[in-house]
Amino acid sequence: MKLTVFQDYARSLSGDGKDVASDVFFELANAELIGYRVPNDSSSSNEDNAMVIIKQHSDAKTHTGGIVWETSYLLASFLSLKFGSNIGRNKVHGDREYSLGKTLEIGAGCGMLGLILATTKLSSRVVMTEAAEVMDILTENVDQNITKPPITNNDSDSDDDNRISSNEKGIYGTNHKSACPKECISVRRLRWDCLEEDVPAAAAVRSLTQENDLQPNSFDTIVGTDVVFCPSLVCPLLETIKLMARKKEAESTKATRIYLCLQIRCADSHSLLFSEAPKYGLEVVDVTEELAAFCPWAVELECLLLKINVKEDTAKQSRKRKKASKEKKSKKTPSKEKKSKKKDKKSSKRRKRDLL
Repeated sequence: MKLTVFQDYARSLSGDGKDVASDVFFELANAELIGYRVPNDSSSSNEDNAMVIIKQHSDAKTHTGGIVWETSYLLASFLSLKFGSNIGRNKVHGDREYSLGKTLEIGAGCGMLGLILATTKLSSRVVMTEAAEVMDILTENVDQNITKPPITNNDSDSDDDNRISSNEKGIYGTNHKSACPKECISVRRLRWDCLEEDVPAAAAVRSLTQENDLQPNSFDTIVGTDVVFCPSLVCPLLETIKLMARKKEAESTKATRIYLCLQIRCADSHSLLFSEAPKYGLEVVDVTEELAAFCPWAVELECLLLKINVKEDTAKQSRKRKKASKEKKSKKTPSKEKKSKKKDKKSSKRRKRDLL
């Protein structure tokens, strides 16, 4: 299978117009194997050999998760440029600062974005989720890209090929070795309209040594690409984000960072996302200008970047305002005890004057 590398095509995305960008991604969408070069902080290996490789299924007819869409490359590039400055600052794995923390990808498709975030160590862990019909494609791509421990056969009669470590074989038969740490990524079924079934199921299948990585309200970052395309799925999508996102509880607990990158494939769905979000305690903000500053070709392809903010509970905000108001009044108005002490001092002074 021929390998087509994104960065080799991306060189032509220099603001030469929409037609050029469209042609580039048409070529990429029709390639069987797509590669994305990732930074490699190991001085002992060739940097060009570190790559995420995805096998595409452009013939998939029942879903759209068979190919890597433009928005996956775009959001990966944006997040790498915006949050990647902390990567590799400390070479000790345990002390490394993972800029995006624990990350949930909704609608992961064939897996390019999530694998990039995990392989580049932008995220400490990526939980990639999809509907049942896309799971086989997603799981296959993740299995090919994760590093595996050496597997040896001690049987002296075995062929040499049987004693080759699985992680010595190239991804999909290429000469590129898998580079995504196994402990940094997982795949889970998550249907937005079946949360009450799929979330408990993820907890039930984990082993004793694994955490429940699909725990509600546990994610530092949520990402999704081209997930707004059907009016009937907009509210389930918002419900999913609400369930998995975390509110800011204190100064030490930050609210979940949420980014969606998409093209307007359905105008009604797009409008519905903005109008329905407040009902779920969410605020959708168009930050495409920020995206265009990093990746000018996003404008050529009419791609949008949406940032979703998790709003605090109205009741909690009201309590905070009341507390702040009381504290303000207490600073201005002396307490009863202080008033009483001042009154006693005045009385004492009067008595002294009378005695004199």
